[in-house]
Order: sequence, then C-alpha cells, then structure tokens
Amino acid sequence: MKQMKDTLLTMLTPMLWGSTYIIASVLIPIQRPVFVAFMRAFPIGLLLLLWYRKLPKGIWILKSLILGSLNIGVFFLFLFIAAYRLPGGIASIIGSVQPIFVILFSWLLLKEKPALRSYAAIAMMITGVALLLVKPQMTIDFWGVAAALCGAVVMALGVVLTKYWRKPEGVSQMEFTSWQLFFGSLILIPAVYLMEGSVPVLTSVNLAGLALLGIVNTGLAYYLWFRGIEILSPVRVSLLSPVNPLTAFILGYIVLGQRISFIQIVGVCVIIASIFVSQRK
Repeated sequence: MKQMKDTLLTMLTPMLWGSTYIIASVLIPIQRPVFVAFMRAFPIGLLLLLWYRKLPKGIWILKSLILGSLNIGVFFLFLFIAAYRLPGGIASIIGSVQPIFVILFSWLLLKEKPALRSYAAIAMMITGVALLLVKPQMTIDFWGVAAALCGAVVMALGVVLTKYWRKPEGVSQMEFTSWQLFFGSLILIPAVYLMEGSVPVLTSVNLAGLALLGIVNTGLAYYLWFRGIEILSPVRVSLLSPVNPLTAFILGYIVLGQRISFIQIVGVCVIIASIFVSQRK
C-alpha cells in the first residue's frame, strides 16, 4: 500500500511536466526557450536555498553541480534544442527511450538486474507514445534527433547517480532539491546570452506563468521526482515518464480543443497498460 502511494506521488511529476507546454504556450508565448528554462529553475532554486540556508559542503559541492547539470541544466538545453528543431511530438518519442539508458546505468552502477517486464513496458511505452504523437508528412532534423537522444541519456545518468550517491545524512529532500535546481541552473546563464541575447520584456501574465512553472512544475515536481528515486528504483521511476506526453495530449484536447483520432485513443490505452506492467511487483 505504501509503495502504491509513493508511486502515485512520483507520478505527479510527469503529470506536472506534461502541463508545461500548455502553460508556456498560453501564458509565456515569448519564443525564448533557454531563458524560460533558466527562469524555471534559478529563481525557485535560489529561494529554496535562501529559505533553508543550508549549502553543500566538501565533495557535495561538486556532486551537486554534477547532479544539477545532468538533471536540470544540460538536460534543459538538449530538451529545448530538440523541441525547436523537431516537429510535433518526435522529441517526446525519442525521449521516451530514457528508461533503456536508466536500465543500463542501473546495471552498471547499482548492480540492478533488469526484469523482463521492464523491457516489455518500454516496448509498449514507445509504441503508445508513437501512436499518440506521430503525425504524417513530418521532416526529421538530424541535430534535433541527436539533441533529444542526448537529453534522454543525460537525464538517465542523472536519475541513476541521484540514487547511487543518495543525499547526505541530515539533509532534507527539499534542501537536496534546492542544491540541484540552483547549481544546475547556473550553466544556463551563459547559454541565455550566447544563444538568445538580452533578457526579454515580460508582462504580468508572463511573470505569472513563470512563477507557476518555477514553483509547481519545477520546485514541487523535482522534489517529488528525487523523492521517488530515493524510495523506489530508478527504473520504476523512469518507466512513469510516458505520463508526461499523455498529460500533454489530454490537456491539449481539453484546453486547446485538439482533435483525437482512433489511433491516438489506442495509444492512450497502450501507455496506461505500459505503466501498469512496469509497476507490477
């Protein structure tokens, strides 16, 4: 019963991440993805750091920089490059192969032997996401595919290293989250200026959208994500990732009035089945 509760709490993270597109498109339509990525992580990371007033010490300064870069900074860069260079949901489809790399890194670092159901769940997951998102007559950009694949590898390594190193003794989960958000967002500062130039002018609606993304979709979401990694296995956590495009698809239908085809309904059913298979004992 407790494991089901922990799984459902962890599942809230990809659900929140799946609402990011709706929030960004409706409240922050400024076409500055790297800036938005920076604003998602840095303000909430800094606020949490100032609130708890607990900084990493010794080797944990380096570990926090590594984990923050993998889970936040570098991952966000690859994520938004892929999103801008690839059409439709191709980036999400490629990103859905992340559990494969999580299984590999878990085997190498954690000595966890993957179960057969994990492979079955991954096959179902990729099939379901493909049915949900693939549209005809799409061109594929090589660098966009490479960025999406690199993003999947980077976050997979971040997920497994988070479990491998765990958090320091006496540090709360929220404090541990604040370290990664703050240190991970630092590398996005030069990226904003090198890739997008000056800071854009923001309206009150833009600021409200950024606050929502930062507090709920990033601060709370990553807290639940890192909590899930610590309590559950990295593989089980990563296999919840198709909830992300599933949530985006459902919200697109409800909020934006996007049409749903029969093949997409089949994709929804396959994704739900893959989650059930992946979380069985």
